[in-house]
Amino acid sequence: MSNKLFENLTAEKKIKVDDVREELKKIIKKNNKFNLRDLSRSIGKNDAYLQQYLYRGTPKTLSEACRYKLAQKLKINIDVLTPNWLKDISTKEKFIKFKNIENKDSCEPSVISISEKLFTDISSLEIKNLYYFQLSTLNNNITSIVDISINKYVGPDLYLLNDKNTLFLAFINESHLRENKMIVKPFLKKFHSFHIPSKLLNISARVFWQSSKFIYD
Repeated sequence: MSNKLFENLTAEKKIKVDDVREELKKIIKKNNKFNLRDLSRSIGKNDAYLQQYLYRGTPKTLSEACRYKLAQKLKINIDVLTPNWLKDISTKEKFIKFKNIENKDSCEPSVISISEKLFTDISSLEIKNLYYFQLSTLNNNITSIVDISINKYVGPDLYLLNDKNTLFLAFINESHLRENKMIVKPFLKKFHSFHIPSKLLNISARVFWQSSKFIYD
């Protein structure tokens, strides 16, 4: 690809992204009950997030999760907040939508979409049992797709555990030193491994797929 063609495509993409910004500015301006600080908070971001997006160009594009929440808050179609270049990509490639396991009973869930190509071995019957769980670290966001149909120990693996309504990832294995005990090794290295009676193990799901590079913003 020539440098000139690349520059033209980059410029075209920038214009389309800016169109979304201008449309969002108009929508917020028309309804004075909305302000950027409260809207930023409503999508789980810091107070200046939308201010920076609209007037500083950071991030370049709102993540799907942010667009989904913002569209619901503003009572508009999510397509209004989606750049045309992103719509074009979406029409050419099939995606699977996953609901957030932490909001799976909510009437206003957050969702993510991941290419169907990454899940060639699953059927439509299995998809209904798959949710996503996202863990934020200092370096990145770790997105796990978890299977809620597996809510008990079925062998050494990475599971999503529930401790007093707090979900966390951990590797689980049977203890060969203590009878009826399980070894739980938290996914985050800052936490130490521990033993727990198998009957007290509260498994919410088993991790089906994971990516440490699936970052919203």
